[in-house]
Formats: sequence, structure tokens, C-alpha cells
Amino acid sequence: MDLIACAQAEVINRHVFFVEWFTGRAGEAELERSIRAFAPDMMMIEPDGTTIGTDAIVGMITGARGKRPADFEIRVDLIAARQLNDDVALLIYDEHQVIDGQKSARRSSAVFSADPNAPEGVVWRQLQETWIST
Repeated sequence: MDLIACAQAEVINRHVFFVEWFTGRAGEAELERSIRAFAPDMMMIEPDGTTIGTDAIVGMITGARGKRPADFEIRVDLIAARQLNDDVALLIYDEHQVIDGQKSARRSSAVFSADPNAPEGVVWRQLQETWIST
């Protein structure tokens, strides 16, 4: 298994899901599949420094269905990747969003570990987001 390729596919495909879910086009089956991509002990540090765990992340995603306009966009630019050991990879990527014509961007570093039961073969372990200029 190419751990970095799996982690890159996970980042891209999860953001495709977010667009579909947040605009109300994705169904419950896609949500259930998506949730399997998050480790039970995942930690996310939001751009404002707030730290949340898997339950809060899943709750935030679940509650956001259909909350964005149909033209909501997310573009992901993969910046760097490193395999830290046989089962762990680190990805750095930029996420660009357009919501009602307003652009925002954040740089994220994400740690993934191998998990054959996850949609892309890896689960998110930790994610840290930082606001950047668009």
C-alpha cells in the first residue's frame, strides 16, 4: 500500500464529499462512509486555536448538511507529504473556499494512519488548520 497516495486521495475525496454534503446533494450513505475516515481519537485544531475531537467533528459535519449555497466551492492544493513510519503519514495542503463569493484559505497539516476499513485505507488522526491569505 502506498500510504502517501492513500492519504492524498483521502484529503481530496473528503473535501469533495464536504462540498456535496454542505450543499445538500450528498445522502446519508455518503455521510456514513465519510465518518469511517476519522479515527475515534482524532483531534482537530481549528484556525482560531479551538481543539475538538471526533464526536464534535462528526456533529459539526452532520449539522452542516445543506447549509451552503449550491455554488459553494472547495479547492485543495497538495503542498507536501512525508511518510513518518510504516503506518503514519503527514500531509500539508491548502484549502481554498468560496462561500457566497467570499474567498477564504487555510493551510492544514494532517496526520493519517493506515486503516484497511477506512474509505481510502487511512484515517485522520490529527488536523491543524491555520488561516492564510487568499
